[in-house]
Amino acid sequence: MPLRASLFLSVLLLPICLAAQEARSAAPATVQETAQPPAVQTPAPPATPQPPSTDQPDPAVAPKPDTPTEQPGIQAGTRILGVLPNYKTVEKMTGAYEPLTPGAKFMIATKDSFDWPEFFVAASITELGTLSGQDPEWGQGVKGFAKRYGAALSDQVISNYLTEAILPAVLHDDPRYFRLGPGYSPAHRIVHALSWVIIGKTDTNHNTLNVPELLGSGTSAAIGLMYYPQAERLGSSVMDRFVTQVSFDAASSVLKEYWPDIRQALFHKHE
Repeated sequence: MPLRASLFLSVLLLPICLAAQEARSAAPATVQETAQPPAVQTPAPPATPQPPSTDQPDPAVAPKPDTPTEQPGIQAGTRILGVLPNYKTVEKMTGAYEPLTPGAKFMIATKDSFDWPEFFVAASITELGTLSGQDPEWGQGVKGFAKRYGAALSDQVISNYLTEAILPAVLHDDPRYFRLGPGYSPAHRIVHALSWVIIGKTDTNHNTLNVPELLGSGTSAAIGLMYYPQAERLGSSVMDRFVTQVSFDAASSVLKEYWPDIRQALFHKHE
């Protein structure tokens, strides 16, 4: 459909244009310490033996268990420009790979579905559909807007839970996007991001066909037959929603790949 195609092209072209202007990665500065002459040490008086302590660690400073989506050595994303949810992106890894628990996968899907900016994104898409006369069977005005808004929210919630939680938990796949980061050519990074909708990762850190993305997006598009108007209950309409969803996810992966670089260039935030 023209509206969905234009939305996809806009989202696709935005990260690619930003990628062409990738900020030069600043090499970490090497801190050289000034050599100091060894200090003269005077022998300390013998210490008085103390009985072994039986005190327990202070709960205020004792290590706390990680939350379901936080792992040691993994820097995850939050939001892009403070608006677009980015919770399933691994921006940087400084430790060994660790798989997500099923609960953590559902936590990511919940954040991506019900984070407050998502309600405004759905409203913006709904308003575009209303202005362009999309799905005229739903009519105009408040009633028509409410129907389109409900369909937009349903699309994103169903798709997120299928592709990020339910299918990854059942198939033991990792729903996260692992960015390459600086050190690779722009073409390599863009191809890596675009291919993520086809090649995913298992919970054992092996590459595999991204069944959750493909099957989840297709199932979500088919479930739309239950609440879209009669004119949208065609095989071509289901395929259109499927292609739009996968294309949008591929384009958003490019933005996720370059967002830390863009953030550093815009806000001079060195990581």
